[in-house]
Amino acid sequence: MKEVFKYTFTTIAEWQKFLFVVLVLSILTLVEPFPFIGYTALIFEKLILLSIGVFLIYLVKHSKTPESYFENLKTNGFGSFLFHFIPAAAGILIGIFIIGAFWLMFLIFILEYTNSMFIFANPHEIMYSLSKTTAIAQLLLGLYLVYLLFFSYVFLGKFGEALGKQSFKAAFITIILSLFDFKYWVKTFNFRYFIIYLVWSIVISVIYTFLAFAYIFIIYPTIVNNPNMSLLIIPVLNAITVIISYFSFFSAYFAHKTTGN
Repeated sequence: MKEVFKYTFTTIAEWQKFLFVVLVLSILTLVEPFPFIGYTALIFEKLILLSIGVFLIYLVKHSKTPESYFENLKTNGFGSFLFHFIPAAAGILIGIFIIGAFWLMFLIFILEYTNSMFIFANPHEIMYSLSKTTAIAQLLLGLYLVYLLFFSYVFLGKFGEALGKQSFKAAFITIILSLFDFKYWVKTFNFRYFIIYLVWSIVISVIYTFLAFAYIFIIYPTIVNNPNMSLLIIPVLNAITVIISYFSFFSAYFAHKTTGN
């Protein structure tokens, strides 16, 4: 697990590239509320983040030590991840979209099959509505959540494997295979993989929980009362997003390495 933190902090230490990425994401965030171009900006934002991930893992694979990785990171220009790695990033993004659609359709099928669609009628009372469903609905939804949690465990490593690909096809197939690559599932049952996943999930959960409370009680009221403060808050939030992304990229890659693939 120490490799994950070492490479994450080493990447952040290249502050010029870090600030450049934060600036680009902040500009795209400011554009997203506008009609028509908003969705394009959102997609391009995800593509940039993923292409950076592919770029970083490429450097890790071609560096013997964190020190040599840092030197390679400094000498490689921004064009390396903005253009060369976009196809692989697109393959990962489309693969994730398809998997998300699969899980959504799976959930809708369960709710339709058990006549339980009403639980989403009032999102504020979803737990109360869930208690009014049949026993079979509660069982199926429970199994769905357990399977989804297990899939997130396996997906971390598959995501790391996809980040190591250089083409759209290879990255896309790797992501899709996470749904039924049973041999890979078995390989994830090792202690190092489990520790990486556990630490990653705890760190991500704590950060997002903190951000959620900060947004509700601090950030949102501040922006409402002082709209100009968004020009300061957005870069800060994007900086946190970039750090979380770096941490996730390296967690996924080193988790994948424990499987021996």
